[in-house]
Amino acid sequence: MPSLSFIQQANSQAVNKTRIVAVMMGGTGGIGAATCRELVTSFKEPKLYIVGRNESAASRLTQELEAINSSAEIHFIKSNLSLIRNVDDVCRSVAQKESSIDLLFLTAGILNPKGRNDTEEGLDKMYSLMYFSRIRAVINLLPLLKNAAANSRPSRVISVLGAGNEGKIFKDDLPMRDNYSLKACSRQAIAMHTLSLEYLARGNPDVSFLHVYPGPVRGTNIMEGFGQPLKGVIGVLMLLAAPFNMSVQECAVRQLFLITAEAFKAKRDGSGSSLAVFRVGADSEILPDSPLVAEYIEDGMMERVWAFAEGTFMSVLSGGKES
Repeated sequence: MPSLSFIQQANSQAVNKTRIVAVMMGGTGGIGAATCRELVTSFKEPKLYIVGRNESAASRLTQELEAINSSAEIHFIKSNLSLIRNVDDVCRSVAQKESSIDLLFLTAGILNPKGRNDTEEGLDKMYSLMYFSRIRAVINLLPLLKNAAANSRPSRVISVLGAGNEGKIFKDDLPMRDNYSLKACSRQAIAMHTLSLEYLARGNPDVSFLHVYPGPVRGTNIMEGFGQPLKGVIGVLMLLAAPFNMSVQECAVRQLFLITAEAFKAKRDGSGSSLAVFRVGADSEILPDSPLVAEYIEDGMMERVWAFAEGTFMSVLSGGKES
């Protein structure tokens, strides 16, 4: 595992750190907000589109970021990203202002131990934030990412979720209506996320796609769905286990490494693992190939998952609900 000092040194020596245009989905707190701080500290002229629900947190963060770097340009877009229509609105707003973006950084998500909690679009909120919302954002902003790549700009999609924790995909229950639980839904969403990013990476070799597992991180909002007092108990346990987990600040430093390091540039030559997507672990290292992911790809599950996502988007956006 690269030490924090090694990562910090690599970050300080990274090239092309004059400007960056980044869309931070879920950027008002936790890993997203901490990564925003690293970006405005490290880049001379960063432009950040920070998307989230918490307007007061966004206001405080914006003031902090502008104090760190007076040349930073910060735009907050208030949105509930569990709704696909909202994701589309956010992406349209960005596309109206930018012809290209360098980074799409995805962190929005919660864990839900209480059973399905459907949005008005018929998608479970946790499932949507882990999978549908993220993939929709990538699809929508891919033209802007490709424009950056065409102009020799670093072009990366970084989704902070659960690489290496891919689990069983219920092939006859992709909507997760009959087998829903925290574990089953999250493991399926993670596996589907890897497969969908792989699908996109194969078709867009000029853009770098990273699926990242941050490990246990203190100071995030991932436990929001647990409610009190369980959320508080978990927070105390995380503090007691501090020597064995990571602060949100260190996690953000490691995310900056993934954003800037040459090791994670787009796989134009097909080098690296057998996958086109980078699966990155909590130690900032590329994970070994997964036999389970390879089996899914060999069995055609990647294409099946992609078709399911497209069908779900079509149903939701036509005024119906996912079924």
